[in-house]
Amino acid sequence: MLRQETEEKAQNAIAVVLRYGSMLSTLIMALGVALALFRGGAGSPTGGFAPGTLLGKVFQFDPLGIAELGILLLLLTPVLRVLAAIVAFGIERDYRYVLISSGVFLVVLASITTALR
Repeated sequence: MLRQETEEKAQNAIAVVLRYGSMLSTLIMALGVALALFRGGAGSPTGGFAPGTLLGKVFQFDPLGIAELGILLLLLTPVLRVLAAIVAFGIERDYRYVLISSGVFLVVLASITTALR
C-alpha cells in the first residue's frame, strides 16, 4: 500500500513538471510575441542560437530573446521530466529504472551538447 502511494506521488510530481513547464514556457513565448507586437516588430534572428547572450537579451526586454527563452524552456521540459523520473525511481528504490532513466538523461545531455557546438 505504501509503495502504491509513493508511486502515485512520483507520477503526480512528474505530471506537475510537464504541466507547469509547458505552461510557463508558453507564457514566456506569449510575452515575447506581445512585446514584439507592442514595439512594432521583433526584428529577425541573426545567426544561430547563442545561449551565452540569451540572458542579456532577456534583461534588455528584447522580444526575440524572451521568445527564445520560452522555446528553450519548452525544450528543457522533457529533460526535467527525465530528472524527476530519476528522483522518483530513486525514492521508490527501483534502481533498474534509475539506471535506465539515467542512461536516457545522458543520451539527451550528449545530444544537446553536440547540437550546441
